[in-house]
Order: sequence, then C-alpha cells, then structure tokens
Amino acid sequence: MRTAQPAWGSCGTSAGGSFLLLLLSLGWALPSRAQAADSRLGVRTPWLQGTSRVLSWWRPEPPVILSRDRRDTDSKVCPPTRKAYVIDENLVFYEDWELEACVDGALLAAQMDRVNAVPFTYQQLDVFKRKLDEFYPQGYPESLTQNLSYFFLELSPADIRKWNVTSLETVKSLLQVSKGQKRDAQATPRRLRGLLPQVAALIARYVAGGGELDQATLDVLATFSPAYLCFLSPEQLRSVRHSVLWAARPPDLDACRPPQMAILYPRARAAFQTVSGPEYFAKIKPYLGGAPTEDLRALSSQKVNMDVATFKTLRTESVLPLTVAEVQHLLGPNLAGLKAEQERSPVRDWIVRQRQEDLDSLGVGLHGGLPNGYLVMDLRLREALSGGARLVGSGTVLTAAPTLLLALIPK
Repeated sequence: MRTAQPAWGSCGTSAGGSFLLLLLSLGWALPSRAQAADSRLGVRTPWLQGTSRVLSWWRPEPPVILSRDRRDTDSKVCPPTRKAYVIDENLVFYEDWELEACVDGALLAAQMDRVNAVPFTYQQLDVFKRKLDEFYPQGYPESLTQNLSYFFLELSPADIRKWNVTSLETVKSLLQVSKGQKRDAQATPRRLRGLLPQVAALIARYVAGGGELDQATLDVLATFSPAYLCFLSPEQLRSVRHSVLWAARPPDLDACRPPQMAILYPRARAAFQTVSGPEYFAKIKPYLGGAPTEDLRALSSQKVNMDVATFKTLRTESVLPLTVAEVQHLLGPNLAGLKAEQERSPVRDWIVRQRQEDLDSLGVGLHGGLPNGYLVMDLRLREALSGGARLVGSGTVLTAAPTLLLALIPK
C-alpha cells in the first residue's frame, strides 16, 4: 500500500531527507549529488523533485564550489558507527571514502582470508591495496604474502619486487592462483595482460633469494607464457621442457643474460630439430644470442635474411670471425640496416676487423674498416717487437705493414 508523502520536517523521511535539504540550503551539496544520495537513503525521488522546485530560486555561488574540497576533506574522518573491526559482507556496501577512512591495513593483513572470501569490487580491492601499501611501505612480509591468494592479482611487479620470498610453498600457491585466473571469464583484459609479469617478478624474487624450484613448480610454470625464463638459474634452465622453448617469443627473452642464452640456444636447437628451412629459423631466432660462429655460418649459407635487430643480439665473439661475404648472405636485403648501427656493438667491433675495400664492396656506406696495407695487432702482447717497450691496455691496434717489416729486419 502506498504511503502518503511526508511533510517537511516530519520523521517519515527522517533525518535523511531533512539533512539533504539542509545541505542544499547551505550550499554543501549540489542537486545532482543530492539525487544520488536520495537513492541510497531510500528517499522518494518525487520528494527530491519537490525540494528542487522549492529551491528553484537558488543559484550556487562560487564559494559553493570551493566548499566541495572542504566536504571531501571532512569525509576522510570515519563516522564512529562505521569503523570496521572485521572484514565481512557489510563492507561491500561502503563507499570508497568510507573504506579509506574506516578500514586499516593491520585489519586487512590479519584477515586476508576474509578479503578473498567476500565478493568485493575491483575498485574496493584497489582501496584495500592502498591501505596495505601504507601499512607496509617497505613491502609485504612473507607472513602476509603466503596468505594473499587471489589478492595477489591486484599487485604489480613493482610491488612484488619489494618482497623477501623464501618459501617454495608461497610460490606454488600464488602460481596456482595465477593459473586459475587465466580461466576467469570476468577478469578484465588489463588484469590478464599484467598477469605474466607478476609471475615473472615472483620467480625473480624467489630465485634472487637463493630459492630452488623443484620439477613440480617448473611443470606449473610451463603452463604460462615463458616470460619467466630469464629469471631462472643455469641449472633450472637445463631442465626446462622443450614445450616451453617452443612457446617463447622474442620479448620473453629480452632480459636473458649471455650465460643464460648460451644454455638456452643448444636446448632450443635440439627442440626444433624436427623442422627446417624458414620454419626453423623463425623458431630459433629468439635464441640466437647464444649461437656460436659455426652455426651463424650455417645460417649464412641458407641466406635466411636475418633482420638487424636480431643481428644486434648476437654474441660479439661469434660475429667477429664472420667474413664480409658471410654477413652479406646472413642479412640479405637487410644489410643496409647495418649503416645505422655501425657505431654500436657488435657491428662496430666487426667493422674494425674488416678491410675497408671489402666493406665498400657492399655498397651500404659502412666506414671504419682497415685501410689498405694495415694489419690488426693484439695489444695484449706484453712487449713491443722492436725494443721491449711495454704496451698499455688490451684490445687491437692498427699498424702499417711496411713499418712492421722494417722493424723486423736485423740491423
């Protein structure tokens, strides 16, 4: 049965409606915000419309806009009746500012299991994360990280890099959470894109602390994109399954150091031995940073048309012995791209060992090679040929061939 609309000042709409009218009259609430509050307080919309008609003569002055800042500041104070002492479903109905003011980080840390059990929105979880970050500015302790469960998905790699992860069980539990999240149809694309860097950061922190991954954990990791590979130790890389190497993309290996690539390359070559031609090169390309000179020569004979970006990832010691013709066949139509890289390693180191006339034959404008009549000498020789003068430094030096011959002639 429909009830009669209460009169002004009656207690039918109680303090909620009177309070809104008071705010409107004092300029502390605008009608648009009052309407939103109207729906939360259960006040009838016709009542608010009547209020708007009564105040139709009223126009806000500039000081009213300034008072919004005052209201936002005042809202940081938690009403005594809203202070949270337990994490439960009631907090779902709190506004964000109420969560900020009425829930503290210590409570969240102590009741993290309840945080994961209640269906909070992403926005509310973001508020909780800020509260925990304020409570643990130096990073979460392991007593908390081992109980994070699905809250782990709210964190960034930068957050995880602050942790001290020593427990393999913590790693396993968070990996299982991440694995399950991939099947969560409600997860936003943003959260799925950030998932693998979280896993990589977790593995990096655990390995950096001296942790060892067992085979069961490596098997779980095999279900993810291989962005974590570069955080594994050499021993762990030797046990990586071939299926992981098949799934890797060039960005997954960007952080790998030369010793890691030296291990990954022969394993990848063995993994891809069933394919050949362009398909083989496409698969082995991300691992070529560990390839030896003889393998680069084999690829050169196949004229694989390697791009310059891949050429830059090659080991300098593997590139230096290559001849001008071998590099030409290796890069094919991409050879012109060496011009832009001639001042950077390994292109620069290779150029200074080639005869300039051979470089000129490429027709791409490479400069810095050996002039005609000059040789390359190793500065690691301890004494000069002519008189025993000690050479300082290490590396290579150019010397004119006629002068060297004269120095060798007995006097």
